Amino acid sequence: MEKFKEKLTLLRGEVEAANTRADDAEARVKQLETEHIQRDHDLSSLESRVKLLQEQLDKAEVDLKESSENFREADLRAEQFEKKSNNLQQELENMEAKHEEMNQKYQAAKAEMDDLERQLEGV
Repeated sequence: MEKFKEKLTLLRGEVEAANTRADDAEARVKQLETEHIQRDHDLSSLESRVKLLQEQLDKAEVDLKESSENFREADLRAEQFEKKSNNLQQELENMEAKHEEMNQKYQAAKAEMDDLERQLEGV
């Protein structure tokens, strides 16, 4: 009977140790489940962030394409205006030269007319 009590005590100790290990394992499982849920939430947040960033990237690419096209159009218009400005500048220079030439011819004709008038007055 003594052996039986020893055996029973030994078994009770083993059962208690097994229960402790089971409690520890359950606590670890709960901890891992909590961590898993947290990781799922983190993953979901990251996926949402990635989606948002992708949408922003797509919009930025569209904006860049539009801006590049607008820049090319503005650059082309600026080039056309530059050519027009150069043409107008050349035309202005030509007209100023012609004006100067006409002014000289006028002054020469006027001088000639003044001479003729003086000659006629003397007659």
